[in-house]
Amino acid sequence: MWAWYSLARGESVRPTSSRLAVALLATVTVAAGSWLLLAEPTLGRTRDGQSARTKRTVRPQSHGYGGYSGVCTPAALRPLSAPEAFARRGKVRCFASSGNPSGDNADLSTDVFVADEEGTVVNMTKDTFRCVEGPNNAKSCATEADCPQGSCQDTSVLACATDGSGRLVYFIFDGNPTGQNADLSDELFVFDRSSGQLTQLTTQRGWCNDDPSQACDRSSDCASGTCARARMQGTRRYGGYGRSFQDSANPLEVSPDGDFVWFVTDGDPGGNPNHAVTQFVLVRRGAAKGFRVAGSAGKFCDFRTKHPGMPCTAASDCGPVCGDGRVDPGEECEPFLFPPTCPTGKFCQFPGRPNECTCVSPVCGNGIREPGEACDGPFTCPPTQHCNATCTACVSNSVSGAFLDPAA
Repeated sequence: MWAWYSLARGESVRPTSSRLAVALLATVTVAAGSWLLLAEPTLGRTRDGQSARTKRTVRPQSHGYGGYSGVCTPAALRPLSAPEAFARRGKVRCFASSGNPSGDNADLSTDVFVADEEGTVVNMTKDTFRCVEGPNNAKSCATEADCPQGSCQDTSVLACATDGSGRLVYFIFDGNPTGQNADLSDELFVFDRSSGQLTQLTTQRGWCNDDPSQACDRSSDCASGTCARARMQGTRRYGGYGRSFQDSANPLEVSPDGDFVWFVTDGDPGGNPNHAVTQFVLVRRGAAKGFRVAGSAGKFCDFRTKHPGMPCTAASDCGPVCGDGRVDPGEECEPFLFPPTCPTGKFCQFPGRPNECTCVSPVCGNGIREPGEACDGPFTCPPTQHCNATCTACVSNSVSGAFLDPAA
């Protein structure tokens, strides 16, 4: 380490082999540490067990040997404007950062910034870490203690684009900079660089998974199930808040005059009550001003339901789902509930059988060991034994063949 430091100062040294080994080890360790810190997905998030919102972490104080020490580390910065979408010939650029490039992001949460060719950087969101779930849902937080029954998480920005003049900056953000995003869904915002005004253009309330017609801000607002938040141009991972970023496609497009804004969402800014993944266009001027549905993928019943592939708007349209842990109308029981709900001597038939989720008696001799049977078939007993005629025990020292012997 001494040799590495001396070389950095321009001194002539001839290190011993042990000093050289230490210097090389330190170099590799520091380089690896810097790479890991830079590669950390600080702009992702983790909500409801899904990964794209980043939980609040303690940031170290700055000391040591600068950015290579593994302690004083660079903050994250991710460009948002696609190269082909440059406004004013590339003179305006959006970016997301958990640093403090404009001097007004003291808590180092992820904010959305815009910069021009003269080096002027403006923080468009000036948001904070937010409580997710619990009674303080959507409120500002600094630690987990600020969010009882919830967690303190960072915000996330998905996309940014401007009109042709570079005056109006549109972006998709899941924070609450205007105080109008109580459920922390992805929302469309516009920032006017001339006036400095930030406006939230969409208000997509969350909805209960078991009843899409029921609006919610947190899961406690739902009778059962969880509160789903709107996700714009993303693929769900692990349910809830999850999203995979799609770098190959720009999820937000703005016409040069700023009159048309295109985006994709599973929320309902207007005209998507069943929460299908839908392409919207926002018309900002003229008689057709407002949100319009330009195309929808629709929603269809899952293969596990009674009506696979059938168009639907809610889970109730698809009939009960055997094996989901809930006794729905039309079901006698659920096979994985404990304690069992069937009478003694019967069991709840498994999903995929013709009489699924009904209470049935075990059938001895069908070759399937069912609840209540000790054995059934030639491969459910040790090699020297076989199943008796009532499937109640494995027996030996008797005539060969299954189901031929009296009960033992």
